[in-house]
Amino acid sequence: ITEVKLVKWGGSNKWLPIFLPYLFLKALWILLFHKISVIYLQDGLLAPLGYLLKVSRKPVVTTIHGLDITYKNRLYQFFVPKCVKRLDKVICISNAAKEECLKRGIPEEKITVISEGVSDEFYMNLKCVDRHRLREKVSVRLGFDLSNKKILLSVGRLTERKGFHWFVENVLPKIIEGDKDCIYLIAGKGIYREKVREAIERRSLKNHVLMLGQVNNEMLRYLYNVADVYVMPNIAVEGDMEGFGRVILEASSCGLPIVAFGLEGIKDAIKDRENGLLVEPGKTEEFASAILRLLQNDAERERFGERARQFTLDNFSSERIAERYLEEFQRVVEGQSPIGGRLDQDAL
Repeated sequence: ITEVKLVKWGGSNKWLPIFLPYLFLKALWILLFHKISVIYLQDGLLAPLGYLLKVSRKPVVTTIHGLDITYKNRLYQFFVPKCVKRLDKVICISNAAKEECLKRGIPEEKITVISEGVSDEFYMNLKCVDRHRLREKVSVRLGFDLSNKKILLSVGRLTERKGFHWFVENVLPKIIEGDKDCIYLIAGKGIYREKVREAIERRSLKNHVLMLGQVNNEMLRYLYNVADVYVMPNIAVEGDMEGFGRVILEASSCGLPIVAFGLEGIKDAIKDRENGLLVEPGKTEEFASAILRLLQNDAERERFGERARQFTLDNFSSERIAERYLEEFQRVVEGQSPIGGRLDQDAL
């Protein structure tokens, strides 16, 4: 067991530069009065703070998620990657994030890839829970009858790279041709909300798409367990990327089959035909066909979902991922000690 001393920032990232001095001083205060072994930064955006904290002579580790290394701003790109480069260890959540780090000159020997993990908090055993009644409950909350529908689900911020607008425009009409009872639920909010709405209007799909906005964890749990297929139609966007795709793990841990484009960090979150189906990016027909095959074969879809759940729990459990982080912390501590060290003190 390793004790953690948390220095927390809960505000918007746009105000972070103003509060960096406060975070630095608070971290120094903890370093002065506690035996800290490792300083860990949960986001590459905090790399400048980590560089300053190297004054403590403690090893500094950060996690790179994707946008925190690719953010398209000249000043950011001039400054932040240089700070990341000077830290002791860089943990990337996917091989795609690692490649972006290498492009910016971060030494490969400093980089380790450890995926995100998932706890089994969303799963509802549908052998014990009446799925029909669960759908009725969700239908009442949404004000839309889902009882006889085949449900597609996407969860995430409504941004360009998520591709929800692209999916509605280019793929959903093909799916509806094969299954007129299909309904697409989108949970999330963001700047591309109007783009999605415009695509719905152009394609006359208002009876086939429900935009739910931001949902709480209770509703998210219901959605994962009443849906038939989870879709992740990401598109490539310069200066932005899908570092991993944690929602993939949440959905597949609920036995929900995934169909996704094999793009960026998604390829680390999904092993094709194990916990999802990967389609070559931009292949509209193949994407629609993969979804329709699952929708039209209930037995195959159920078997796939069960296999996906087990694979996810075996390979991406939060306990397994935490163990890997502790192993890396131990290595970096031992690497800085001339006689070897132990991670038996606090981590910051």
